[in-house]
Amino acid sequence: MRNGDEGAMKDFLVRFFDLRPQNENEYCTFLIWQMSRKLAIALVAAISICCLCILWSARPAGLYRTYRYDALSLRFATGKVRILGKSGYTAYVGDVDHGMVKGRGTLYDPQEQVVYEGEFDANAYNGTGRYYSENALLLYEGEFQDNLYNGEGRQYREDGTLWYDGNFDRGQREGDGTLYSVVQDKVYTGAFRDDQIFYPIFLGRSAAETAEIYLGQREVYTGAVRGVHMKEIGAVSFGGDGSSALDETFQVSGLYVLQPEICLAGGRCDQIPQLTEALGEAVYQGNTFLTLEDAVALNLCCEASDKEVLYGRAKIAMRSIFDDVAEVSRLEKVYQAYIYVFDKDGILYTFFCKDRDSGFDFYRIEE
Repeated sequence: MRNGDEGAMKDFLVRFFDLRPQNENEYCTFLIWQMSRKLAIALVAAISICCLCILWSARPAGLYRTYRYDALSLRFATGKVRILGKSGYTAYVGDVDHGMVKGRGTLYDPQEQVVYEGEFDANAYNGTGRYYSENALLLYEGEFQDNLYNGEGRQYREDGTLWYDGNFDRGQREGDGTLYSVVQDKVYTGAFRDDQIFYPIFLGRSAAETAEIYLGQREVYTGAVRGVHMKEIGAVSFGGDGSSALDETFQVSGLYVLQPEICLAGGRCDQIPQLTEALGEAVYQGNTFLTLEDAVALNLCCEASDKEVLYGRAKIAMRSIFDDVAEVSRLEKVYQAYIYVFDKDGILYTFFCKDRDSGFDFYRIEE
């Protein structure tokens, strides 16, 4: 009996897996082809199994369907999804529309730290959102366009303190904004251009008007010169009217920016050829003796820099009256530097260099 059962089972399996038609009734028509019914059933079963495997790979994980970043099925997905990166980490959780990241979502790095959370469109940061550092610290929150800060936003330092609150254009500070110190005091409220403070805003301003723009720490110079060192924005203003830099009649006639670079026409310039390209040909260049105002700015630049500025400090006769007030009397020794002067849009730019064709160390602007 046992051998008979084994023989019957063997005959059944042979007939079951034999896809060849035994008679004309075992044929079926597919389009213009004749094929075995058994073969057709086997093909349908194989296709069904493949479809089930695809659906299983895109099965929901919690509230989200999960796809690999290169999955063909992702191209047709709409709604909330989880997308896995190349190494299998969660790279994105949020909305997609026909495979494109669109709507709200969160982007992660390979360590699964948040990189960005907020609105997306066309696979890019578009709308409002938050951008984080590699250490998961908030660097920016506000409006984005094509992955760049654009519109109103707030920028933070690596230590988490607010740095800037204002307008951005294509990733740069542009328009009105406010700078904050590390202790969250307002330092500067005014215009920005090309990602930097728009320093010409101070020219022609009175002491009271200047105080509304710059709110940070300051040092006042009296005597033979009258000026204010605006320490937290690296600038020194000087004026020719009034007996004191704090008098109502004082007006800013010139401003020194204690930086070896300047942003012009959307780019950073620190060499003379770049300045010539942005400002045109110099109206003057050559050696000159520093004025007392030039020398004060030079010494402040030396204090702020860890590199040698021009030929080092100038010898100036001055005495401290208060902690933040100094009286300047004279330049004790002549000091020579090479300068380039440019005239652009009603602003006179003077760049102070150690030698001809070298980079500049600081500059002055005046109307």
